[in-house]
Amino acid sequence: MKKTTNNKGFSLIELIIVIAIMAVLVAIIAPNLTKYLGSSKKNTDKKNADELASQIQTCITDYETENGYIGACSISWSASGASTTNATFQSMLNAAITSSTASKEVTNSYATANVALKGSTGADGYTITVYLGNASVQK
Repeated sequence: MKKTTNNKGFSLIELIIVIAIMAVLVAIIAPNLTKYLGSSKKNTDKKNADELASQIQTCITDYETENGYIGACSISWSASGASTTNATFQSMLNAAITSSTASKEVTNSYATANVALKGSTGADGYTITVYLGNASVQK
């Protein structure tokens, strides 16, 4: 006499074992993933700050070519764009800098920049320092 079996699925024990293995794998991977995401946000802020510094440098060169000496200034950003005391320079910044200036790491944090003169007269150029989140870049 032949015995026939009708296996059409997984047993409850097999499913519990698979779920337990998946839980262990998630427990191992999750801390590494969150650490990677945090460092990725820091690197993005640093890259964006470096890009902003380069764009500010270009804007200063363009402004001085068209309008003359700009001098030292402070620039800050918000959701509406750049803000500085020189209205013409501010409009150049808003037109040239189209990338997001919001920090990826720090919520509700926007870029700020300081443009300082090298030397007493600025004949040696400028030092541009951009702060974005916890990242800072100097050019």
